[in-house]
Amino acid sequence: METIDNKTKIANRIFYTILILLILASVGVTFWKIVIQKDYQIVAEVSCDSTIEACYRYEPEPCVEGDSECIPEEAYDYKMISKNAANIYACEQTEEKLGCDEELSCLEDELNCSYTNCIEAELGEDEACAVKSEEVIEPEIMNETNTEQTTSTEEITPEEI
Repeated sequence: METIDNKTKIANRIFYTILILLILASVGVTFWKIVIQKDYQIVAEVSCDSTIEACYRYEPEPCVEGDSECIPEEAYDYKMISKNAANIYACEQTEEKLGCDEELSCLEDELNCSYTNCIEAELGEDEACAVKSEEVIEPEIMNETNTEQTTSTEEITPEEI
């Protein structure tokens, strides 16, 4: 009977030693990929112009009347960017800071970098798309038919503009 118990003990030690080595190897590889190589994607909100793009809309909840601790927030439009963390780290090490200066952006031909604009059919819970505003004010362009000069001496007040 002692030989079976000794064989079982030896088998158990070998099994647990291999199991611990595999766990340590897994933790080591994960540490290498995430901390050293920075091999993961960062997803963040970046500014978006709703007049030319399909943007998400953040609508903050209004402050409850009488709540002195509530700080009112403004609504804003945004889109999502997905960028490789190694590219962000490399960008922060340069003086030019192309693609990471004030706000993350995708550089031309950058791998693993993309924007996600709002798509109504793919909205999740508590998400909304910004309504595209058509109120783009274009400057008047003078053409040949509209070259008359006015010789009036009346002053124009700001209310008339």
